Amino acid sequence: HGDDISDRPGWEGYGDYKDKSAGFKLRLLPENAFGTTWLPEVSAGIDDFHGTQLFRAEFVAATKRLDMGWATVDATVGYGRKRIAGLFGGARFRLKQLPSWALVAEYDRTDYRNDRRFAYTGQPSRRTGAWGAALEYNWQGLHFQVGRMHGQTVFNVALSVPLDGKRELIPNIDETGPFAGGLWANARPRPTAQQWHDSNEYRLGLLQALHAEGLRNVRFAWRDGTLAMSFSGDRYRWASRGVGRAATLAMAYAPIETKRLEITWEVNGVAGMVWEFYDVSVLQRYLAGTASRAQLAHSLNLRYASPTGRSEAARANDVDATIQALARERGRGFYYGQSLLGFSASTYGQTSFTLNPYFHAHLNDPNGAFRYDTGLSLDANINLARGWWLTGGIRGSVHETVTKSSQASNSRLPHVRSDVTEYRRAARVKLDRLLLNRYWQAAPRTYFRASAGLYEEMFGGVGVQGLYLSPGGRFAWDFSLDAVRQRNYKGTGFKNYKTVTAIGSMHYKVHGFEGLTATVRVGKFLARDVGVRFELARQFRSGVELGVWYTRTDGKDITSPGRPGSPYHDKGVFLRIPISTLTSRDTAAHADARISPWARDVGQMVESPDDLYLLMRRSWLNNALESDGLRSFADVPGEDQP
Repeated sequence: HGDDISDRPGWEGYGDYKDKSAGFKLRLLPENAFGTTWLPEVSAGIDDFHGTQLFRAEFVAATKRLDMGWATVDATVGYGRKRIAGLFGGARFRLKQLPSWALVAEYDRTDYRNDRRFAYTGQPSRRTGAWGAALEYNWQGLHFQVGRMHGQTVFNVALSVPLDGKRELIPNIDETGPFAGGLWANARPRPTAQQWHDSNEYRLGLLQALHAEGLRNVRFAWRDGTLAMSFSGDRYRWASRGVGRAATLAMAYAPIETKRLEITWEVNGVAGMVWEFYDVSVLQRYLAGTASRAQLAHSLNLRYASPTGRSEAARANDVDATIQALARERGRGFYYGQSLLGFSASTYGQTSFTLNPYFHAHLNDPNGAFRYDTGLSLDANINLARGWWLTGGIRGSVHETVTKSSQASNSRLPHVRSDVTEYRRAARVKLDRLLLNRYWQAAPRTYFRASAGLYEEMFGGVGVQGLYLSPGGRFAWDFSLDAVRQRNYKGTGFKNYKTVTAIGSMHYKVHGFEGLTATVRVGKFLARDVGVRFELARQFRSGVELGVWYTRTDGKDITSPGRPGSPYHDKGVFLRIPISTLTSRDTAAHADARISPWARDVGQMVESPDDLYLLMRRSWLNNALESDGLRSFADVPGEDQP
């Protein structure tokens, strides 16, 4: 939400009068709670709760749906204060024969006299308390309205996105089966255990099939009735979908004597979670459509992976050098992919190169409320050896307005972030990252990462991080230590500023609130300030993740927008959108956005080379701990939830 009153004095000399606002609503009581049929939904909310608060309003509301058989009415009544002055209400009437159309009426209690500088708009005074009505048409998530309000004809267009839907916003209709012709079953006879060991044919066929499904760093072995497989990949948003494809292929190539199937999902060369099907006859019947999801779940044991493997099969590897060479010879050097906007090329060893657009926005500049930088980013992630990765990125700006800013940072703290304009002005093409990462697993649920190189545009250095997950996965603790030095504006060398950051974090998956994770970080930040950072993130069923952060440190940022007696504290919101929810084919690619009201130096953290908790949580932890851990396992309708 934004407002601009041209040619009027702004705040702190920031040109025309501008403002941005945000609001939220919290459902306190669902409709028909406690088994009743008459209780309404009750909610409370705040509009424009932060910043200048020019349009702040607070309200409580009750909503109830009335079903008359041939039509429905959604009625709301509420009470507000500040900009909403008193009782308000509204109703939406919809015929069941015309579900896309509705008549909407409302009683508006907006008190325009509370709007600061309302007189400057030149608009006539509006009385508090007015009726309005509109005709509404809905198509998918788009809403169109035309009506009358305050004696004027009004038009409205809105977009609603169901973040908590059970499936993708756009169904993955282009997902096909892993067998020839896109089939989900294979009539080819399976080998015996003797044939499996005597001939490369079946092992090579399984390896090639797994590669074709986008699974990388594949290892597997068959011992005494157990087939153990491990792999990783970014082909699938949900690890359980990749596990399902692997299980389907395993039941086509594994020896007929197989009684147990162990599938380990790995990330960057370290094992995460094991899907252990201890009765493969149930798995076979489920894939054939003769066993239920509940029966499959009862034959499944989900457990954290051991770094050495628990079974003899898990400790072995039947993918020897000969089979690897044949797979390379018969396969392709690179597998090419395309996401919504980007392109990628990857090898069966998971080395990848990607080309993606980027968009960076900067708010609250005195020379313009909105500045931006857009261009292309070329990234490489090279698998050097198991657990060893070389990663880098080059960014090229195509068009930007950030360098039009003429006001230098007024921060009295070390300028660890507030010189963003100088970094953009120095070079249009820049080496953004170049570093070596080492990942390893010390024990079940215990992971480490060591990094050295250019972390990001502004800092480079060396660092380590350790992560421990609780047995139930609800708690996690990590500690990161980074010795960093500030890069110069062009990115070709370093400035004199250097520091050591040390951050300890605790993460908690909030009980009773699906997908909600709370994080507390304590330690020493980039500007050598010491304090605490709070984060709250919600991952919806669609995969979209929305979160907020707020930081309190001993850094005294008292220059504007802070002031003596009321220093500025870093805060903001972040959004993560999985690309696969917007495309007809699955992918693990995603788009990230972070919005902070000011580019300041207090409470800042160096960009992690690869935060272990986020890596594990988004790769497999949330998925494995969600319900029965079988989301999209066999790509059948209704499978997202048991």
